[in-house]
Amino acid sequence: MNEFLFIIGALITLGGGILAVIARNLFHAALGLAAALAGIACLFVPIGGELIAVVQVLVYLGAVAVSIVFILMLSPPFYLKRAHRNALKLSGAVGVTLIVAVPLFAAVLSVKSHGGSSDFVPTIDQLGRALLTEFVFPFEIISVLLTVAIIGAIVIARDLPEDDHIMSAAEVAEKEVKA
Repeated sequence: MNEFLFIIGALITLGGGILAVIARNLFHAALGLAAALAGIACLFVPIGGELIAVVQVLVYLGAVAVSIVFILMLSPPFYLKRAHRNALKLSGAVGVTLIVAVPLFAAVLSVKSHGGSSDFVPTIDQLGRALLTEFVFPFEIISVLLTVAIIGAIVIARDLPEDDHIMSAAEVAEKEVKA
């Protein structure tokens, strides 16, 4: 029975991954990603990782995949004209990324150089307690990040220029044929 469940999970993961890669529509690709994440959660159940499966469903499927779908639904269509990027904002974004990424990268290298591996294998009970006590703050930060991403998608969707002509599907297809 465990082998059957594992094979079903693997097929769901593989099918979702293939759909995420080959789909021409971004919404369908996001749904393929959601299916792949659900399949990964299914892979944990037969090997005794029920807690990891639940965390996978809650965090990745419930937050990340849903956020991606919301962002795709709320962002402007790709065939509309977009404003040029402000160089000052772009350099600010790169600066903030470097300020955050460099210390994280240094911390990872520090852990690896000090022999970060150990023989300690936590139990499910210890993992659950750690997630709900010591590591609550990182999960809260992730939820704030996802909220900011959704708000950003709403702001982008609201900032559409009013004078742009919204093209119908037939006009888009006609324009692609001419190109």
